[in-house]
Amino acid sequence: MYIYLVLMFIFLNIVCDINYLIRTLISVLTGRLYQRKYSLDETTTIYGICTFQDCDISFKHIRIARLLRDLDFARYHFYERTGIYRRSRELGIKSLQGCTLTITDDPVPLFGLYKIDTKLVYWDDRSLFLEHEVITLRDGKIRSKLLSRQHAIGKNGDSTEALLENLPGSQVQPNCPEYIKHWLQSMQITSKKLKKDVLTNK
Repeated sequence: MYIYLVLMFIFLNIVCDINYLIRTLISVLTGRLYQRKYSLDETTTIYGICTFQDCDISFKHIRIARLLRDLDFARYHFYERTGIYRRSRELGIKSLQGCTLTITDDPVPLFGLYKIDTKLVYWDDRSLFLEHEVITLRDGKIRSKLLSRQHAIGKNGDSTEALLENLPGSQVQPNCPEYIKHWLQSMQITSKKLKKDVLTNK
């Protein structure tokens, strides 16, 4: 009996990322069962540990790809605790990862315990901008700072305004931080250059 369970677990790990599913369920369900609701202007927190599968080839610290993966769990937790997930289900609005800005000062070391603080710093008519701080627990040091842009896509043309309407903390829209303005401008410049290069090479 046990051998079949082990084989099934191995098979699931081969054909799909079962660990991702388990971590998602843990992040969402523990928040739902044991934590209070949060408003949009508050910060939510999840916890993690850097293991061998999170490390780069040197096995010394976490690699960026695994950190970006952890941001998914941080976002799911934030959406669940603030009511965004429930509202998106009601309106049929889907969230699509647009782009991510990463700044790393000192990566999380192997077996390092860390937390990811997530807060909504800005939104426009199409996107949510979430800021994530990766902090090691033993010294309280901010190891990485990441910004993710989430596009809200509604089947009836609904936007972030409909998604956030009447949720706690949505009454006052925050001003766009300067670093986000520059980030958006840099992406516009890059986009124009790529379009120009494509037209030139045709």
